[in-house]
Amino acid sequence: MFFVFLNMQLRNSNILKLLVFLIAGILAGFYTAIPRTIIYISIAVLLPLFCLSYYYSSRPGFPYARYFGIISFCLTFGIGVLVASWDKPGFRTDHYTCYTTKGEDEILFTPRKTLKPNTYSYRYIASIRKVNGFKTSGKVILYLSRDSTAKELVTGNEYYTKTAFLDIPPPRNPHQFHYKNYLRKQYIYHSLSLKSEELYHVAGSGENLYAYAELIRDNIVKALEQYHFPAESVAMIQALLLGQKQDIPEDIYEHYAAAGAVHILAVSGLHVGIILFILHFLLHPLRRLKYGHIFSLILTLSSLWAFAFIAGMSASVVRAVCMFSFVALAMQLRRNTNIDNVLLVSMFFLLLINPGFLLDVGFQLSYAAVFAIIWIQPLLYAWWKPKWKVTDFFWKLATVSLAAQLGVLPLSLYYFHQFPGLFFLSNLLIVPALGIILGGGIFVIALALFQSLPSFLAEAYAFVIISMNRLVTWIARQESFIFRDIFFDGKLLVSFYLFLIFLFLCLQKITFRRGAALLLSVLCIQLSVFYNRYEASAREQWVIFHKSRDTRIARQYGKGLTVYAPAPENNIADDGMIRTYAVSERIDRIKTENIQNLYNIYGKRLLYINSEKIPLIPELKPHYILLGNSPGINLERVIQAYRPEMIIADGSNYISYIRQWQATCKKEKLPFHSTYEKGAYIFREN
Repeated sequence: MFFVFLNMQLRNSNILKLLVFLIAGILAGFYTAIPRTIIYISIAVLLPLFCLSYYYSSRPGFPYARYFGIISFCLTFGIGVLVASWDKPGFRTDHYTCYTTKGEDEILFTPRKTLKPNTYSYRYIASIRKVNGFKTSGKVILYLSRDSTAKELVTGNEYYTKTAFLDIPPPRNPHQFHYKNYLRKQYIYHSLSLKSEELYHVAGSGENLYAYAELIRDNIVKALEQYHFPAESVAMIQALLLGQKQDIPEDIYEHYAAAGAVHILAVSGLHVGIILFILHFLLHPLRRLKYGHIFSLILTLSSLWAFAFIAGMSASVVRAVCMFSFVALAMQLRRNTNIDNVLLVSMFFLLLINPGFLLDVGFQLSYAAVFAIIWIQPLLYAWWKPKWKVTDFFWKLATVSLAAQLGVLPLSLYYFHQFPGLFFLSNLLIVPALGIILGGGIFVIALALFQSLPSFLAEAYAFVIISMNRLVTWIARQESFIFRDIFFDGKLLVSFYLFLIFLFLCLQKITFRRGAALLLSVLCIQLSVFYNRYEASAREQWVIFHKSRDTRIARQYGKGLTVYAPAPENNIADDGMIRTYAVSERIDRIKTENIQNLYNIYGKRLLYINSEKIPLIPELKPHYILLGNSPGINLERVIQAYRPEMIIADGSNYISYIRQWQATCKKEKLPFHSTYEKGAYIFREN
């Protein structure tokens, strides 16, 4: 099938059709549980049919040539299902979940990727090598407690521990980021929580590519530190050239996001494209020699993949290097290959290798930006033809930046609900200098490794990095140009992309069908907006949120929200939990009130007990009792006095109290809802 696919690469529609069926198969494999027997049998039947149909379809006069296409699409769909199901628990017999027990397990694991640490722990993505003596596959997220004795783990090394696999909890509040689903899209289903004394390094491990890459990165950082680079500059060099963002200070990262320049911090197509351009320029003399083009191609591809290897083979790096490997192949072979085909082919093989890329936000944003640049930028550039080269350069840069932002705008609003209004300015100022920064960074690293870096050059490069950060910080502080809290759902996402596609087609060549389709896409946007407004205005509910060390009750009435709290603050709308809820529910007005001890909710009483001093009044007959602030009460007596339908405990209570109350409710055969375990409790009118 590989050779057939390459033969099709100049026929864009065939590539696109195969890609669509592969994506459909990946989605089917990810969101459904198709038995592996059915998948294997289907592919075993389709593969010989594919070979036969390909063989006979190449013969002139073969009457059933069209069946080759149908079989190809079915086989591609089946392969998509297979690759998407491959790393799911239960599909492979060597997955670690097949060997776990309900208690502690003996685990041998290897950290593969270092994540940004938080206040309490270092975080890693780890591969499970063995469980209870059995060789296994699969990944987990690993938390290592940050204490005085804790040392960071080395990626590529093997470690032994004895502990239990932990389920990843779902979000505790409505519309909160679903970290469990996010990890599930990366085929991560459990976590490990460890202390340094529970870990044992396996002697002799670390002889692998991950460990060598970590060693190279450590040597580079140590070499830079010898020249007294500021910590901020070292962190930026690691992000820009080594693909390691975890050491970037939180405030700097937020400033880049607010300025619309966060893509600069992640090694992506922009960085790899610049590196490819530098390599193409440096290796140009080699192509004058006999077989020089072949040597140049080998050196280019080797350099790109060596860069990906040193950068940790992260998802963004791999997809960018894979994409530009096809571009380099076309450039070196001097083939006038359609760039659309190059992108589609690279996407096809990337999804074959790692189907999880399809659901990765970075993957979606990356390809959306590149396709937008290819399709929209020429149309924008055609509006004006500057005479001066300098003006033309900045006009090209401006149209590229605008096209990329148009391509990613719907996805950005859908995932992040904000839009940086000054993206145009930040990209116009930073991107032209990025080639110098990357090229200079490679030169500085090389000199530092050979201990030949002049101090003035080190100081100059650090000054450039810090100046770039200061510029981004200034842009990010222009708060009036940052549009936040924008509601954008799946219906609007699809409608806006349809609008952009048909607008692009109409700008190319206007026809009646294209014009009608454009108007229809506008109608879809309007209908989505009207439906969302109607749905928001008709919704009414009460929510008991989970909030650590505090109680939050909210009443939603259409697009209004009243938040009840023990000590209401004027800026309660800035609370991340309330803010997320308000954006997702299209709330446009929020007010706060002091919390009361008794509420009437849709004809049922809710009694809030936050102190042992509240007297028992059996005549109240509450249907629900909310316990907050760890009241020192005898719950058994309270239950006997009121006979409620349910006991609710929120996040303001001690865990030990909640366990006691849970045991009491179990004894009394009364439903118990802990927001620690089950999340927020929502009252809806029946």
